[in-house]
This record gives sequence, structure tokens and C-alpha cells, in this order.
Amino acid sequence: MLFRSVFGDVSGYYNPSLAAFQEQGFVNLGYTFLSLDRKLNFLGFSKKIKLPNQKNGGAGISFSWINSGVTDIDGRDNDGKKIGDFNTFENQFYLGTSFLIEENIALGVGFKLYYSKLFEEVSTTSVGFDLGAVYLPSPDLAFGIAVKDISAKYKWETIAIYGSNGKITEDKFPTLLNIGGTYKLPKNLGLASLELEAMFSPELDLELNDGTITKSEKETFYYLKAGAEINLIENLKVRAGLDRILLKGGELQENLKPSAGLSFTKSFTKDVILGIDYAFVYEPYSHDAIQNVSVIFKFK
Repeated sequence: MLFRSVFGDVSGYYNPSLAAFQEQGFVNLGYTFLSLDRKLNFLGFSKKIKLPNQKNGGAGISFSWINSGVTDIDGRDNDGKKIGDFNTFENQFYLGTSFLIEENIALGVGFKLYYSKLFEEVSTTSVGFDLGAVYLPSPDLAFGIAVKDISAKYKWETIAIYGSNGKITEDKFPTLLNIGGTYKLPKNLGLASLELEAMFSPELDLELNDGTITKSEKETFYYLKAGAEINLIENLKVRAGLDRILLKGGELQENLKPSAGLSFTKSFTKDVILGIDYAFVYEPYSHDAIQNVSVIFKFK
């Protein structure tokens, strides 16, 4: 959940304002096991910092790098003859900054640089940004809002491959609006979160069979997300959640993604903590589930 991290380990990737609440330095290195020759890797860092001559409040900074792609794509010509194996990749580089306006209110902005390759000599770069805010009305309750992927788009050019038959195509990213809350359960039992996500699909240019260009309709999809984290013992937590509970805009079961996982941490010194996270996520588009393993490192 996007706003669970206010009371735990922070990933500013989900909301740039969260880093202002990460008291310890937090490094997260993740690898995801995927089917169909796909790959997904993550590297992130978040830390609260004190500004010069500042007694109260503070700021936060987040870095992350997400790498994904598909390998071993069987390439064939129009006659079905094999011409080689191909691959695609996408990279997202993220920098987020946040500031505590009050001890319980934070605002943040995140900048994203995308670099993607679709085919040989067909690559693109793009820049987008996120906005976020977090408010804690009490020590056990937090609310947050984030607007993500503003102005992000891919621009593909195939002239280098197809010559005069090549085209320039723009793929605009949907803009996401996330509003959620997290409640810290009594007696340090754990956390419970609920979140609403609105996905605003952009208007796109569509080419019909006769070569004419038409505009697609703008659509909005609404999803609900729910999750919980329970502290079994001091160093062991279990998690479960339900992502993409579709409220409007399509078929419910096409997008539903239940998940479960656990987290184990161990203190090696009073300033250094190491841990490992595991998550199992049902994927509606494949027979195999998504499995993610992350190594975490916290320091003062």
C-alpha cells in the first residue's frame, strides 16, 4: 500500500512526500521472478534529512531505479525464417524530494526519467513527474494523496528501419490519482490500509485501415486497494493485500491481484539493520505467479 510506509520503511517512489518520515537511511534491492522471459529489478534509497540551521521539521530525499524487459524474443521474417533473438527493456530513474511543512504534514515532488528500447534503432526517452502529500491527524492515523506520471509519454520513430514507410508514434502515459489512509493497530499489532486509485487514460491518435486518423475516447478507471501488516514477533511481519479491485471501467476479475508476503529483519548493531522481504502476487495474465525477493538495509 502506498501510505503504509508512513509508520514503517519508506519508499518515496509511491509518494514523494513519504521520505520526510524515514528517520533511518533505507536501501531496498529487489528482484522479481516472472514468467515469459520477463525481468523486473528495483533499487531504491530513502532518508530524512535535516536542513541547515533547522531545529524542527526536516526534509526527505528518495532515489530509485526500476529496470524491466523481455529477453529471448523469437524474431522471424515474413516467410517464417528465424532471423535472431531480440529483447526489449525499460528503465525508470526517479528522484524525489519532500519537506515537512509541520511535524505531521509533508509535501513532495518526484521527477522521473524514462529510457526504453522497443527494437534495434528504436528507443525513446521521456520525463514525467509526481506530486504528493501526507497528513497525520493523530500518531496512529495517516492520510495521503499522490498524482503520478504527469506529462509522461513515449515517442517512437521507425524511420531508421522502414525508411519512407516509417512513422512517428506518441504513446501518452495514463495519469494516476491515489488517495489512501493507514491506521496503526492498537498494541503494536500492525497496520491496515485502504486506498482508491483513479487512472485517467489519455486521448490517443488511432490510425484506421483506410489510413485516416481518429481520436480515442478518454476513459477513467477506478480501483480499490486494501492491505494489512501483522507483527507476529518483534522481527517478523506478515502481509496480505488485494490490488486492483475494479470499481468502474472493465471486468472485475481481469485485473484482480491478491498478494501475500512476509518480512524478516535483524539488528547487527544499534545503527545497522538487515532484512529480507518476500511477496507472492497472483497475476491474472499468466499461469505463474509473481514472486519478489528484496534485501533491505537500514542505517542511521
